[in-house]
Amino acid sequence: MKNATTTSLRKIIFVDEKNCVNCHACITACPVKFCNVDKGNHMSVNPDLCIGCGKCIEACKHDARKPLDDLDPFIKSLDEGNPFIAIVAPAIAASFPETYKSFNGWLKHIGIEAVFDVSFGAELTVKSYIEALKKEQKTIIAQPCPAIVSYIEIYRPELIPHLAPADSPMLHTIKMVKEFYPKYKKHHVLVVSPCLAKIREFEDTGKNIFNVTFKTFSNIFKEHGIVLEQFPDTDFDNPPAERAVLFSSPGGLLKTAEREVPEIADKTRKIEGQNLVYPYLDSLYKNIKNGIAPLLIDCLNCEQGCNSGPGTITNHLNLEEVEHLIETRKKETLKKYNSAKGQKTLKKTIDDYWKEGLYARTYKNKSSNNHIIIPVEKEKWEVFNTMNKFSDEDIYNCSACGYGNCDDMATAIFNGLNSKENCHYYKSSVIINLSRSVSNTIIELHKKFSSINQMLDIFKDLRTEFSELETTIAQQTKLIEKFEKIANTIHKVSDRTNMLAINASIEATRAGKAGLGFNVVANEVLKLAENTTKETVKIKDNTNEIKQYFTYTEKKLNQSTTKFTQASKLYLKVSGAIDEMNDAIQELNKKTMDFANNESQTLKKNSFKDVDEKEILV
Repeated sequence: MKNATTTSLRKIIFVDEKNCVNCHACITACPVKFCNVDKGNHMSVNPDLCIGCGKCIEACKHDARKPLDDLDPFIKSLDEGNPFIAIVAPAIAASFPETYKSFNGWLKHIGIEAVFDVSFGAELTVKSYIEALKKEQKTIIAQPCPAIVSYIEIYRPELIPHLAPADSPMLHTIKMVKEFYPKYKKHHVLVVSPCLAKIREFEDTGKNIFNVTFKTFSNIFKEHGIVLEQFPDTDFDNPPAERAVLFSSPGGLLKTAEREVPEIADKTRKIEGQNLVYPYLDSLYKNIKNGIAPLLIDCLNCEQGCNSGPGTITNHLNLEEVEHLIETRKKETLKKYNSAKGQKTLKKTIDDYWKEGLYARTYKNKSSNNHIIIPVEKEKWEVFNTMNKFSDEDIYNCSACGYGNCDDMATAIFNGLNSKENCHYYKSSVIINLSRSVSNTIIELHKKFSSINQMLDIFKDLRTEFSELETTIAQQTKLIEKFEKIANTIHKVSDRTNMLAINASIEATRAGKAGLGFNVVANEVLKLAENTTKETVKIKDNTNEIKQYFTYTEKKLNQSTTKFTQASKLYLKVSGAIDEMNDAIQELNKKTMDFANNESQTLKKNSFKDVDEKEILV
């Protein structure tokens, strides 16, 4: 195994930023999640970490992820007059079950000089595997699937020595043509393929090889109105395969190998599908070291094998329908070799096209591409804290982010591949905290609103008291006016008494001694009248002064009453506005809390552990 070198890998997944809604379905589907990079409003793919399995294309429901194959460079090269041959994957029997031979006719119609069946290359591959097992006597991982090869080269380089030291069926076919069909030695090669990741394999091993998928060809036929049935059925230009036509199905390698080594099944592990194969590979090296690993591992990335690869058009078919199409072709090919003579002919044909060393394959250690740093415990919790996660109870592992667990989401954030805003727990906690803040604000408003109500009550009481005081002053003013009238009457009586006293005194003087006593009385009455006059003048002066004071007080009271009335109206308006604001905030709070509770319940339903519901409202 060579030392790791950083390798720039070809981009085979295109992300349409306009269509991407950043739903993270792609991350959920991806077996190597850290190749997905969040760009805020859309996702992107780091090709150096992507294994090219194409699962994200299937998972995307917004037409944001699209495959990139070699259609354009193939057409350009063909138009330039370069000679071409084509090799066709056995999975074509599932995507074009009734017309795959007509497909060959169409290929020759557009200028392809010869068409070869990869199924025969798979027969050669089985022989290469059997020879390698005899020679090395160690666990060998089958490598028809380039996604699995990329996974091992990038993420599990310790398994590289266990990858089969032989080419895939496609490369067996290409090398066979170049070696045994010399007239095509310098021809360019069109690969009619169910797989996107094959591009990576060809870049590592050869030149002028163009990988174009079944799906791309199907789209071309629809766009240009091409009807395959109008082209002649055309056989392949190489010898026919036998059961290796099953190679595109799970276990196809094993079934083919059993023809030569019947006991191989007891030493083989057949495994496919992303949910199983990658965790299996993660623990395989340990199992090899412990001596419990099988001799041969027949593994494929896709659950239904290459028949349902990302470049196929079989997504409308179920497993039984797909396998039925492949089995139907197998029955046809078995007829050609269904005798001892036929089997002998098959063996000789395979031997004739197999050459030791011709199909050898080496691999590159691309682990330097895997620059992801796993944060230590302290660093991980620093990330968690930014996500409002402060204890183990906050680790929901709800999978809403796409990573399957909170640790991997924290790792993605730590490496700048994602952001806390894409954590549903974080978003829910922000909403909950906002709801709490709104609730506290409402409580404070209620307190202030209560104080305003108390103030309004005070204003009402003051207004009532001012009204009563105003009435009292008015009454007192009227009473003062009565005093003034009485004082005027007394003054008049006093003036008349004074005149009478003077006249009485004159008459008493005239009477001489007889009037002396009366004269004394008259003088006293006169003094009383004079004193009364003086006092009535004082009363009048005082009543005028009091009247002015009451008039001034009444004026100021009227002004104060007007101001209190205005203030009261203003506070009533404020009170009404606060009532409306209170109702609006209560409604907002209710909706916010309903949303927050729904988010919280969703997270808990999806989590791997039960978490007690937390109190939200104050």
